[in-house]
Amino acid sequence: MPKELGESITLTVVCDMDPGHDDALALLTALVVTKVTGVTTVAGNQTLEKTTLNARRVLAAADRDIPVAPGYSTPLFCPLVTAGHIHGESGLDGYDFPDLPGPENVVGAMPLLESVFDRATEPVHWVATGPLTNVAAFLLGHPHLREKVASLSIMGGALSGGNITANAEFNFYVDPDAAAYVLQSGVPIRLVGLDVTHKALLRFSQIPRFKTLASPIGDMLFGLISFFSKREAAPGADGIPIHDVLAVAALLEPHLFRWDSVPLSVGRFGERRGAVSPVQHGPLVDVAIDIEVEAFFDWMWQCLAAYQD
Repeated sequence: MPKELGESITLTVVCDMDPGHDDALALLTALVVTKVTGVTTVAGNQTLEKTTLNARRVLAAADRDIPVAPGYSTPLFCPLVTAGHIHGESGLDGYDFPDLPGPENVVGAMPLLESVFDRATEPVHWVATGPLTNVAAFLLGHPHLREKVASLSIMGGALSGGNITANAEFNFYVDPDAAAYVLQSGVPIRLVGLDVTHKALLRFSQIPRFKTLASPIGDMLFGLISFFSKREAAPGADGIPIHDVLAVAALLEPHLFRWDSVPLSVGRFGERRGAVSPVQHGPLVDVAIDIEVEAFFDWMWQCLAAYQD
């Protein structure tokens, strides 16, 4: 079980994700620095069945009893695209997880989110690191609860260049309709895209550092990130982006980033599917445009030190 980092943890958080190697690292970080009240899963990096199992596996490794609620198994309107070429057949290839007992009394993502936000007596923050299908569906179906969303920290999109097409980042490409709706919803948003995550590279020389963490977390992360590094590294780079951890940092340590507040649209069709563009009118979105890389990694390793013996 992780130890708390520094002062008492005050932010209540729901994580929506599609684990995924970088999602797993983001979740483990969030467990240290926030009060995670639930994890909702979505299809993206792999199918919903696999991403849900992966979330349960990571929580079990961290010895945390937190509800995992499966959400949408397909995007709102598009056929599902997955990233098995990056994350492997299981979605978390690189480590042999122990078998888990079947989940009991499974609650779906929409009922869980409704319960969390409706009953909240303090602000609830949302961290989303997969396609935004669950987020859009909840906001569409529960407009009366939008004011309960204190903030939404998203890993997704790119202002210049993509990683699945020339224009689009993977999460926004998988469900462009959901991304387009969420960015126009008026919910307070911090958006961290490839423009910043590709600057914050985890150096290959740092990957063995995961072994210093207590078992099973250390062995798990070393195996997962070692596998991920072989799939995600750009030619000639000396490290890999760990995209989703930056969404957690954006919530907890926004001073590590440089921000620009602009209205944004998301292309939904053709060559512009998933592409993010500034527009003249609409709700402002805080978009990360730069990051203090060394300070970010100092923070991340300090968080992960909570898993040492």
